[in-house]
Amino acid sequence: MKKFKTASGEPPVLHRNSANLMQSMLDEVKANIAILPELKSLIPPLQPTEFEQLEANILRDGCREALLIWQTTQGVLDGSADDTPLNVLIDGHNRYAICTKHGIDFKVALREFPTLQAVRDFMIDNQLGRRNLTPEQMSYLRGLKYRNERQAAGRPTDTNDGAETVGEKQAQRTRDKLAKEFNVSPSTILRDRDYSEGLDRLEPELKQEVLKGTRKLPKEVVREIGRQGGEADAAPLTLADINALSKPSAAPVQETPKRSKLGQTGPAHPSAGVKSLIEKISQLASTLDPASSTFEADCDKLMALLKEAKKQAK
Repeated sequence: MKKFKTASGEPPVLHRNSANLMQSMLDEVKANIAILPELKSLIPPLQPTEFEQLEANILRDGCREALLIWQTTQGVLDGSADDTPLNVLIDGHNRYAICTKHGIDFKVALREFPTLQAVRDFMIDNQLGRRNLTPEQMSYLRGLKYRNERQAAGRPTDTNDGAETVGEKQAQRTRDKLAKEFNVSPSTILRDRDYSEGLDRLEPELKQEVLKGTRKLPKEVVREIGRQGGEADAAPLTLADINALSKPSAAPVQETPKRSKLGQTGPAHPSAGVKSLIEKISQLASTLDPASSTFEADCDKLMALLKEAKKQAK
């Protein structure tokens, strides 16, 4: 049987009645719940109306579903020898916030996990099993699941014969497994990976707004941010950063040599059609606004104009 400890590290005071003993331990847990920002960020935020409805339900009926608690130690989290006990909240963050705000009692259920990564995997799977996820939340969680499974598998070195690396084969197996699990294409899983990496590079508040649906950012823009990568200690991207990334450079286009029919080269001159497209692109790029409700549609239009200009310039 698991030996519980109090927040001070001491065994709980024994009671003659085993029910009283268990209640005493649970009360101790409820009084010392720890919230890890990293784990909380794995919980897709509720829409304002959803949170209001949950709050109204709890005020009327009480908190009927138990909060899930991971009993662990500080050493398990940071790899140290610190055996200070911790009661980490892994499910029920919104319910916990509402209950503590209004002084409402709640139940807890204790779960055991060997590692922090095992907790992450459980939380992601738990959220993916819910039906009220937005497309953005679903893409983010699928991409995060792929990244976690790839990280757990490691990155083996190349084979001696220069053939496909073991790491590439594992990546393909992971991609195909998740594609089958979620009934999507393998390429969708890879796009989800880029999307989740892009979102994780944003400011926390901006990331939460995107996942809530209160801030619209084109998925392709977010995926491009993810594909570009970045230093681990790089500053999070702001809305102004994304606005700058979304606009093409204003630098003049360099003329490239154009081969004539006789094999000679000469300066290339854009046609009237290309010039017209360039003017449209410049005008549209100068008016892009991430805060606008038409931002995503404008970005799609801009990409279409760029493709058309490239096609005509050939």
